[in-house]
Amino acid sequence: MKTSAVRIFALLIFTLALATANIFAQPGAKPTATPAKPAVKHPLDKGDFKVGFSPVTKARTPKKAMPKDERDTLEGIAVALNGMVALPRDVYLNLDTCGEPNAFYNPETSEITMCYEYIAYFEEAFKTIEKKPAVVDDMVSDAFVQIFFHELGHCLIDVWELPATGREEDAVDQLAMILMLDGSPEGQKSAINASLLWDISSRSEDKADMLFWDEHSFSKTRFYDMICLVYGSNPEKNSFMVGPSRLPAQRAERCSEEYKRAERSWMKLLMPYILD
Repeated sequence: MKTSAVRIFALLIFTLALATANIFAQPGAKPTATPAKPAVKHPLDKGDFKVGFSPVTKARTPKKAMPKDERDTLEGIAVALNGMVALPRDVYLNLDTCGEPNAFYNPETSEITMCYEYIAYFEEAFKTIEKKPAVVDDMVSDAFVQIFFHELGHCLIDVWELPATGREEDAVDQLAMILMLDGSPEGQKSAINASLLWDISSRSEDKADMLFWDEHSFSKTRFYDMICLVYGSNPEKNSFMVGPSRLPAQRAERCSEEYKRAERSWMKLLMPYILD
């Protein structure tokens, strides 16, 4: 079984447009699936999301290229993002072979890179808890969406010099979950699927090799932080998430405020750069 990058990013386009529009829409406004650039240019909007490798990367490796179908899919994401958020400079979106399962934002080249190897890693991880291929495909797609939003958060913190007084990795995890939790059952299901990846990843972590100095929280901690936000987004409907081997009641009682605070903080940070 192979989950295509095109399928993953097609889902990302829809999720990105709907989630971001819902969060930043004015009261009574109707979100659109593919927002267009506003007629009046935002005074801070001096760049665009572009598809491909940056001039810096191409100068180093002139033959770097992506297949046309993947470029076309990324173009849809770029169009959606360019209709939502202002940029002070161009940012490049690409898929690349990285030699390891990874995704990253590079401030030197202004690139968000999603690695092909992550797809295979996600598939193997989710097949340990789910046997139906179609369900595994959905879980892989949801994990990729979360990772893309995570890297988008790093990008926005960098280009707009946004404050992050705690761990930046935790902050962008919060942004990813806020964007995915668009109020729909599908958004919640996707957020839960993405969270499960970190629970699965934690099972293979050797405690003797845990890097206490690393900028990332441990996988199990990330899982509980994400699930807490899912629960906190609608505690009444999500009571099933609390209990033994689930979200501990001691943490659950704080999750509603954690979600509200994370959403409020990110909205305040990003509002000056959101296109009308």
